[in-house]
Formats: sequence, structure tokens, C-alpha cells
Amino acid sequence: MSNGEEAKSEEELKIIPLLHPWKIFFWEAFLFSLTLGLGIVAASRINEILKIQKIGIHQVPFWKFVTSFLFATLFILLLIRFLKFKPGRRIIFKFLFTLAVLSGGLLFLEAWLSEPIPFFILFLSIFWWLKKPSVLNQDILMILGMAGVGSTLGLALQPIIVVALLIIFSIYDFIAVYKTKHMIKMAKEMIENRAILAFVIPKNILGFQESLEKIEPGGKFLILGGGDVIFPLLFSASLVPVSILNSLIVAIFSLVGLFIGFYIFTRQKVRQPIPALPPIAFFSIIGFLITLIFC
Repeated sequence: MSNGEEAKSEEELKIIPLLHPWKIFFWEAFLFSLTLGLGIVAASRINEILKIQKIGIHQVPFWKFVTSFLFATLFILLLIRFLKFKPGRRIIFKFLFTLAVLSGGLLFLEAWLSEPIPFFILFLSIFWWLKKPSVLNQDILMILGMAGVGSTLGLALQPIIVVALLIIFSIYDFIAVYKTKHMIKMAKEMIENRAILAFVIPKNILGFQESLEKIEPGGKFLILGGGDVIFPLLFSASLVPVSILNSLIVAIFSLVGLFIGFYIFTRQKVRQPIPALPPIAFFSIIGFLITLIFC
């Protein structure tokens, strides 16, 4: 894309109005809450199974989490920068999406179902997504994938480590959106390749029937990044061994943060992407502090 086309694209992104914002927020909050709720339930289930089997879960070190995230980000950026063959790029993006939702979905479904049922369910779901990609099957796969990864990985993290991660990645989110803007570039590439590691939020229930081919940056759908959901889920899941109540309080406060971020987004004079994680992280940490004081 030429510089002139990029400038035109950015200008179009700014002037497209966000229609029916609070209807969109309803579905955003619904998908956000459903994922956190399922993740917390899964974490509770996995925690009980581990207790019965007397198995201790291996704790993930702080540095390992951060380096893994940075490596994955660098890999995607290098892919965008050097792989100019668009069909090949699309195949790789779809493969990465499939790998992510398959691994996470298996972790989630195996908490209740024995093999090979979870794999069979996910195989059919992914085949449906590949054959006829829509907002509905995109979001279903994201729910399963994030609920599985968030619940399992959250149990392997200490709450205080998640606090540090929230602070660090909130700063990173701010820089990646407003300064380097590589987060926006990555999101655009995922949208163009129809392999979006994010929720696609419609304005009404009929929007879930829309094909992913109609999704475009700055269009009539809102995109909520997977990281904006997975981090509060990690925090809530990390508190499950302490108390389900503590976990739910943090989840509710993260929902407040989602609302604040959405409100800020709707108050912009020109429509531009914003980092959603900072307000979510801020209110999640407030919820955590409340549990330390009152619970």
C-alpha cells in the first residue's frame, strides 16, 4: 500500500461514525463476561481435579511469560514485514489462529469431557470457521480458546505476578497503540487475513451472521483484542485457589474498566483505536485491593 493510500485509509477510519454504541457495548460486555465466567468456572474445576489427584500446578515464572509474549509479537511483526506473498501470509495467520484456539479449547473442554470428544467438537468448529467464516464462529472459537488458556495459565501464576504483568502490559499497550502503532498494524493484518485473535463485536444479534469477509478496519464492527480479555481472566483465575468470591470481584471490576474504556472510545471527536487494557487493568487491580482489605 502506498503512503497516499495509507493516509486515505487512516482518514476514512477517523470519519466513520460508530452507530448504536451502547448496543455494541452490550454485546462487548456479554462476550467479555461470558469468557471470564467460563474461564473462572473452568479454573475452579481444574483446581478441584488437581486437589483430588494431589497434583501441584507448575508456576510460570514472570520472565518466561514476558519473553514468550515478546517473541510471539516479534514473530508476527517479522512475518508482516518480510513475507510479501499474501496467500502464504494468510495461510500462516490462519494456522496460528487455529493452533491458538485448538490448544486453548482443548484445555477448556477437557475439564469436563473425556477424549476424543473435545477434539471432535473443536475439529468441527474450526472446519465450520474455515469453510464459512462468520462473526459467530469467530467469537465462539475465541471464547473457547481464551477460557481454556486463561483458566489454566491463570492457575499457574501468582496474583501479585499478574498485577505486575497488568501494569507492564498496560504501558506496552499504550505505547503500541499511540507511539509505535505496531499494534494497529498487527490488527489490520489479522483482519485482512481473516484470522483475528480478537472478538468481533456487532451492533445487534443479526450481526453475528455476517461473514468475516465484510469485516474491515474502522468499519461497522468493533474489535476487542484478545489480550484485553485474557489478562483480566488470568487475574481472576489466579485468585480461584484463594476464593471464588475474590475471583468474581476482580472480574466485575474488570468489566467496569471495560465500560470506562468504551466510554472514552465513544467520546472521541475522531474515531481512532485506543488501548483498552489500561482501564481494565486499573479497575481489576482496584478490585484485587478490595479483596485484600475486606475478604
